[in-house]
Amino acid sequence: MNFTIHVFIVAILAWAVSTEVNGANIIREKPAFLDICKRSDSGFGQCWAKNTEKMLQEWRSGVPGLKSIGTLDPLHVKRVKISQGGQGGPVAFNMELTKAELSGLGAAIFEDLGSNGNNLDLKLKMTLPSFKLNADYTMQGNILSLPLNSHGKTRMTFQNAVFSCNAHCKLREEGEFMFVDLEKVQIIFEDIGAVQFRLDNLFGGNTALEESAHTLFNENWRAIFEVLRPSLSQTTEIVLKDVLSRILAILPANHYVM
Repeated sequence: MNFTIHVFIVAILAWAVSTEVNGANIIREKPAFLDICKRSDSGFGQCWAKNTEKMLQEWRSGVPGLKSIGTLDPLHVKRVKISQGGQGGPVAFNMELTKAELSGLGAAIFEDLGSNGNNLDLKLKMTLPSFKLNADYTMQGNILSLPLNSHGKTRMTFQNAVFSCNAHCKLREEGEFMFVDLEKVQIIFEDIGAVQFRLDNLFGGNTALEESAHTLFNENWRAIFEVLRPSLSQTTEIVLKDVLSRILAILPANHYVM
C-alpha cells in the first residue's frame, strides 16, 4: 500500500536565528567532558559518538553562550504539521501539534556504525531508552479506519527507539578557530520497542468510546508505527539537524577533532 507523506515544521524550535552563532558567544575554552577525536584513528567514529552523547547529557539544561536554544531535554518545538496516509487507507489524517515538548534526548546512547574521519562521513546509531512527546493537537482523518475529528492534549511514549544517523560534515575556518558544518544529514527511525498513544477529547467527552479507541490504538501500535515511521524519521531529522547545527556553530572543532 502506498502512502503519501508530508511533514512541515514551522518555527522548528522555540528559538529564532540569533546573532549568537556569528561568533559573539563562541565557546572559547574546551569543555572538560569532550575528548579530541583524531580523524586518522580507527576509533574516530566511537569517539565522535561519545562526544555527541556527552554534549546532550551535559547541556540538557542549556548550552553555555547560546541562550536562544534553551533546554535540550525537554526540547521545545513550536509547531509541527503532519499529513499522513492515502485516501481510503487504514491510517490517514492531518494533524497539527503545537507547544510540543520532547523529553528523553539527554539519555540518548550513540554508537559508531562505520564513520570515516578522513572525509568526515559519520554513520551512527542513536538509541533513546524512553522518548516522550507532549503537545496540543488538532486532527482530522482516521486511524485504523476509526473516523476522528478532534483536538486536545496528546501524550506519546516511545520505548527503546532506535535511529540510524548518517551525516557528511565539512571543516570551515573562521578567525582563529575551525568549525564543523553539517552539510548532509539523514536520520531513519529503524525500530521501536513499544509505543503508547494518548489523545484526549477524541470524541467530545465520550470517555467510554475514548478508552475503547485507545485500547485499539495501543494494541495495534506496531501497525500504526509502521505507517508513521517515514514521517517520524523526517521530523526527527529536521529537529536534530537544527539543534546540532546551532551547537556546532559556536563550538570550535579545535575542542573535539583533529
